[in-house]
Amino acid sequence: MNKFLAIVGLVIVAAGVVWGLSLVKAPQSVVYTPVLQGEQLGEGSMVYHENEAYYTIEALYPFSTELSPAADAKVRMTIESAIAERIAEFKENGNFAALTAEDIKIQGLGVDRKYALGMEYKAYAGADTVSYLYAIYEDTLGAHPNAYFMSFVFDKQGKQLGITDILATNPNGLEELSLLVSNDVTAQMKARTGVDDVSGSIFAEGLAPKVENFSTFVIDGDTLVLALPPYQVAAYAVGSFEVRIQLKDIQ
Repeated sequence: MNKFLAIVGLVIVAAGVVWGLSLVKAPQSVVYTPVLQGEQLGEGSMVYHENEAYYTIEALYPFSTELSPAADAKVRMTIESAIAERIAEFKENGNFAALTAEDIKIQGLGVDRKYALGMEYKAYAGADTVSYLYAIYEDTLGAHPNAYFMSFVFDKQGKQLGITDILATNPNGLEELSLLVSNDVTAQMKARTGVDDVSGSIFAEGLAPKVENFSTFVIDGDTLVLALPPYQVAAYAVGSFEVRIQLKDIQ
C-alpha cells in the first residue's frame, strides 16, 4: 500500500512539473513587421514616397542589416518608427489637411511650390556595432530650407546605444568629449573663415558637456563620428560640422 501511495505521489509530482514547465514561456523571436510601406530601391535600401498637392516626402531606410534575424528586425523597426514619427510631425506642422483656399493662395502653393521633407542615410560598421546617420532636408517655405541630422547606433543584438553607453567606462567622458570636439570645431572654423580668433563666432552652449549636444553620432570602425547641424555651434551660413575622434581617446 505504501509503495502504491509513493508511486501515485511521484506521478502527481511529475505531472505538476510538466504543468509548471508548460507555463514557462519560451523566448519570443522578434519578427520584422514593416512600419513604412516603401518600395525596394536597389539591394540595400527601401524608399518611402508621398507626393501630394502641397507637399512631398522621400525617405530612405535599410532593407537589411546583416545582423541576426531577431536583431535585424529590431533595428529596422526602430529606424522605421523614428522615420514615421518625423513624417507625422512634418505633416502636423504643415497642417496640410486643414489648409484653406486663402492659405494656399498666400503661400503660393502648387505644382512648383510645395513643402518638402527628404531623408537619406549612410551606414557605418564598427567592431561590435552598426550605425546609420541620416541627413534630413526640410523645406517649409521659409527664408531657407532646414538641414539637420538623426542617427542610430545598435549593438549586434539590436539594442540601440546612446552616447552615454559609448562613454560608460569613462566617468569624465562628456567633459573630455566636449573639449576634443570644441578644439576640432575651432580648428575647422579657422580653416573655413581664415580668421585666427573665432571665439566670438562659436556658440559655446552647443559644445557644452551635455548629452544632447553629442547625441547625433555613429561609429565608423574604431572612430566616433559626431554630426553637428547648422545653428548648433555657429551661424547657419557656416554650415554643419563633422568631428571624428578615436574611441580609445575617450573610453
